[in-house]
Amino acid sequence: MEPLQSQTAVLRDLHRALVRRRFAQIEPKLRLELAALGLLIGAFLFWHTRVSFDGLARSHGPLAVLEAAAGLCALLAALGGALAGARHAARLHDPPGPPWLALPLPPAWLARHLAWESRAFALGAIAAAPGILFAAVGLVPLWWLGLLAAAFVWMVLAGGRIGCAVAAFVMARRAPPGPGLHPLVRTLATASHPVRGAPRRGVRWRTRPAWLALCEKDLLLSLRPTSARRRLVTPLLLGLLSLWCWALPAPPALALTEAEVRALEHVSAFALALVAAATLGEWLIALSGEDPFMVLRGLPLGVGVIWGSRALWAMAFAAALVLAHAASARPLAPEARLVFLVWTGGAALAIALLGANYGVTLFPRAEIAQRLYALSLGLAVAGSLMIPLMGWIVLLAGLIHSALRLPGWTRLEEPA
Repeated sequence: MEPLQSQTAVLRDLHRALVRRRFAQIEPKLRLELAALGLLIGAFLFWHTRVSFDGLARSHGPLAVLEAAAGLCALLAALGGALAGARHAARLHDPPGPPWLALPLPPAWLARHLAWESRAFALGAIAAAPGILFAAVGLVPLWWLGLLAAAFVWMVLAGGRIGCAVAAFVMARRAPPGPGLHPLVRTLATASHPVRGAPRRGVRWRTRPAWLALCEKDLLLSLRPTSARRRLVTPLLLGLLSLWCWALPAPPALALTEAEVRALEHVSAFALALVAAATLGEWLIALSGEDPFMVLRGLPLGVGVIWGSRALWAMAFAAALVLAHAASARPLAPEARLVFLVWTGGAALAIALLGANYGVTLFPRAEIAQRLYALSLGLAVAGSLMIPLMGWIVLLAGLIHSALRLPGWTRLEEPA
């Protein structure tokens, strides 16, 4: 029993130290911003659930409200567990940090630690629960809500464990068999790593502008087995799908008129173009995570050159979308096509630039940048659902705020 107690104590101390250090690495302003995002998400959920809960309470009584709130909490817990499982699968496929198998630790310890790291993503669902619970205040007894809150926390923790267990099982099944080896050892031993072989040709030193050299470096990183290459495929495919919307035939079963078909093509192409721009922003953040901190900071480059090289990719993608849709959106009238192109190009550029801003201002913490980027876009979508055009105001506010943080690039420190 003593080794098990010792293992539990060591892991508990390690996790506490990691939580304290990572919390200390978050700037006070960033903490306030995260708290504000959480409050806005809660307010959005309260806004949309209070009316529904009130109607349920009047027609079916408080028990129906409790059942609806419990269903929403269960859905949030399931989404958190799925997110933790997806993150754990990605971590096992391409493990960050030190070479885990080289550490003098038992595989069971490593499995528990890596699962703990991934389960943190499931805790994000807790931020959305207060809005649902407060929406039921006054409609059901308070002690019912207390029990539901406790059950929700348990569901989130259990969902994270289940998601990570499923991801570990799936990744172990994909790994080659190894008699007598722990499943985690087989999984990590076959994880993908960048190829570090000798160059196929001699290095040639050439003189070129700094921004062009950085763009070429980003392109090379995207062609090699890195996280940036995996994220580049998605925006390209979504961009092509947005173009295909203009040639997609309407389902005969819907019996749509010509105007309804054009409206469906218009909305689908615009939505897919925005999603493509959002995934391009994730690619730009992944590029920032591939840069070695000390190497990049040691170069005589200012934040304008570094940010400008990433902004060029965003501008090029937005311009390519506009030109491609200008040639594909033939069914639209000239005036409608012009409005569509302006909105598509402007929105795609703003979304991609937001990703570039987060990648630079939070360098080299690419994971934190990805989370804040997803939160900002989710908040913009929530704002649009609450009040028309509110999402665009939220997006522009996030873009301006992140741009104002760019001068602080010189004060960034490498995470411990």
